[in-house]
Amino acid sequence: MELLRADGHATAIGAAKRRSILAALAIELNRVVSADRLMDIAWEGEPPPTAKAALQGHIAKLRRELGDGVEVVTRAPGYQLLAPRAAVDMTQFEDLVAAARNAPDAEAVELLDTALALHRGPPLADVAAEQLRREVVDRLDESMINAVHELAWRLHRIGRADEGIDPLREAVAMRPLREPLVELLVLSLHQAGRQAEALDVYHETRSRLSEELGVTPGPGLQAAFQTVLSSEEPEPTAVPWQLPRENSGFVGREAELAELDRRRGDGDVRVITGPAGVGKTALALRWAHRSAERFPDGCLFADLRGFSETEPVEPGQVLSAFLRALGIPDVRIPSDPDERAALYRSTLAGRRVLVVLDNASSAAQVKPLLPGAGCAVLVTSRSRMDGLAVMAGAVRVAVPPLSREASVEVLRFVLGPERIDAESEAAVELAELCDRLPLALRIAAARAAGPPQRTIRSLLDTSADPRHRLAKLSLPDSGEGVHTALTGSFQRLDGGAARLFRLLAEHPGGTVDCFTAAALAGTTIHESFVQLERMAAFHLLHETDDGRYLWPGLVRLYSTAIAAEEADGERNAAFNRLLDFYLHAADRGLRFISDSPWRRWTGPPPVDLPEITNAQAAIRWFRTEEANLHKMLGLAILRDEHARACHLALSLERFHHRLGDRAAQLEVLYCGLNIAGELGDVRAQAAFSVQLCGDLAS
Repeated sequence: MELLRADGHATAIGAAKRRSILAALAIELNRVVSADRLMDIAWEGEPPPTAKAALQGHIAKLRRELGDGVEVVTRAPGYQLLAPRAAVDMTQFEDLVAAARNAPDAEAVELLDTALALHRGPPLADVAAEQLRREVVDRLDESMINAVHELAWRLHRIGRADEGIDPLREAVAMRPLREPLVELLVLSLHQAGRQAEALDVYHETRSRLSEELGVTPGPGLQAAFQTVLSSEEPEPTAVPWQLPRENSGFVGREAELAELDRRRGDGDVRVITGPAGVGKTALALRWAHRSAERFPDGCLFADLRGFSETEPVEPGQVLSAFLRALGIPDVRIPSDPDERAALYRSTLAGRRVLVVLDNASSAAQVKPLLPGAGCAVLVTSRSRMDGLAVMAGAVRVAVPPLSREASVEVLRFVLGPERIDAESEAAVELAELCDRLPLALRIAAARAAGPPQRTIRSLLDTSADPRHRLAKLSLPDSGEGVHTALTGSFQRLDGGAARLFRLLAEHPGGTVDCFTAAALAGTTIHESFVQLERMAAFHLLHETDDGRYLWPGLVRLYSTAIAAEEADGERNAAFNRLLDFYLHAADRGLRFISDSPWRRWTGPPPVDLPEITNAQAAIRWFRTEEANLHKMLGLAILRDEHARACHLALSLERFHHRLGDRAAQLEVLYCGLNIAGELGDVRAQAAFSVQLCGDLAS
């Protein structure tokens, strides 16, 4: 553990505990490390009562020693080392290796040479914190071994295999049973003209595999052995690492990460599913980078564009790209998609590779890309992927919106703690307006980070208007944003489900069921159930425990925005069908809870009505729909549907009377009396007046 000045001279770090604290902060560069964890590391799990004060002292001394753009800042619940990634050799190594993955061979060799030159022996050799060493050493060793493998493979491809032999030997000494490493060492020795050594390495590994594991060499290593015997030169299997860099500012998701960490055996298929903008890709990348040591033979990544404006990527196209990444030349890649999939599975046989399939559209798109046992697959999709769960035993990890606290942390990451602390209430309100979706939160924060005079409250005020909120949560330069993301999901609906989704804008409440949806669309409840399930499958709606469907605020705004695609006459007819449904259903319920004479609604009956056969069922239905009924009453008045509004007011009055809710009953009575007067319905006026006089008298 060294602290170097810009001129290359070392600065004394001092006490052993200070060295451990600096190491822990450097390993988590630009991320917050809690004070509890730092104390646990420095005092080996047994911090004394004075540890907190001592930690503060060590931090203060480190701050005096750091310089050249490196600083330790206080960030709840601990501290954060802020520095360019190139200032720490570990992160500089990671960036060089990442840059090499997509570089041409000669350039990749230079980048990997530079990266490996940073490795100077066992990590943290002079750091006393044994717990920290245990956590870090294996991971860093794996990274180094993978970089050596990549370097040796690139050197082999450009005819300079002899340069990779020595680092390969060191890597094999560390992982003697890792066959892809041994395979590449055998082929490198062969290319360098050292056939005898190549054969010795093969036979030594074969004996070790037999003695320690009771197995024979796999297909790749056996093919390398045959190459040495026949002097043919096949391509070695590459170790790809195609993961994109993970997003900065990742917060929360501890429960989802823990669920992804659960081991379920070889060939796991995990599906991260959730609505547009909820952060599925960010979660997948966080877990994949964190779990890199589980997959020593590499990682394959593909964006399947399942919900983009363009067509989804064909599985055959992805297979070709994966095979090339695994070192298979184009001339050996079959033109037949099934044969291509078979070669892909054969190439991965016996290896431990992570396959990340981002933004998948369907199980049919994913199925040809599933490798055999030993490899793990991580899929992200807005679809629930029911077919993949059935066909491949996939385990689904549902990703909900962030918690309120995590949502504010996303804003804090972009805007800084000072602005959030100064407008904490506004930050919470903004998070809720964004439905606590990371995509919306980041866009909102980016807008708030614009002109220095722009406050969170000013952005909140302009975003509060539902007519403009979706526009405020889009990026003007690219058009990307919540509206675009929701369009990708909406376009996956068939005609009937798309029509119902647009008509849902006519429903004023926060939830619907199959009956109200059927009334809106003028269909049967079976048809509406299928259509609602289709929307729920793409996370446009969420099914509740009681069989209803709710939609978040931003989805409702989107439904309202695209409702204009339906003709005005159809939208008005849908509203009237819904209002008639509520009137007929209320009449059915009032048979069991009201003793007053009742004039039934004579409007067109809906195709289906809920089963209400006793007073308990009637009260349950009224209570469930109470908020929706009051909102429908207000809309009926605004739309001059006075006859329907009058009847609905009478129904609500009887319901509130049965429950003894005097305040609500009086409110509906006054409202109904006004409507009846405008309508000129003397009989209704009398009914409202009698009830009103009785209530006032009592």
